[in-house]
Amino acid sequence: MNIKRENFKLTITHYKILDTIYSLNEKHLYPLHIGVGKILNGAKDSETIKYSDLPTYGTLISYGSKKLSRYIMMLTRYHYLGRKYDPVTNELYLEITPLGVTSFLKFRKRHKNPYKKKEVEEESTIVYIP
Repeated sequence: MNIKRENFKLTITHYKILDTIYSLNEKHLYPLHIGVGKILNGAKDSETIKYSDLPTYGTLISYGSKKLSRYIMMLTRYHYLGRKYDPVTNELYLEITPLGVTSFLKFRKRHKNPYKKKEVEEESTIVYIP
């Protein structure tokens, strides 16, 4: 299937997703789209806190899982991402393709540190009002 890429432009959000998956794949770790979302949202649960050293951790705190799923779907449709099957869990996990690696590394060469981490502020549930 031949998909034309000239109408598809990668945004900084696409590059953050590619960077996250690239960083995990280098360590032979393969995430689901939910895992990518948790890392980009800066989740502080037991599974994702160990990835807080990734440059993309907590850089997309305002993006919901549905929005990130659309970005991942587009990256998959245009062959920047692929799927890797795990027979133990019977799931398809995300893996960056050679096209995705090439595009991401070109971006990284031009932009040394394009990401700004944002801290997730904890919401006060009890306040003092005089």
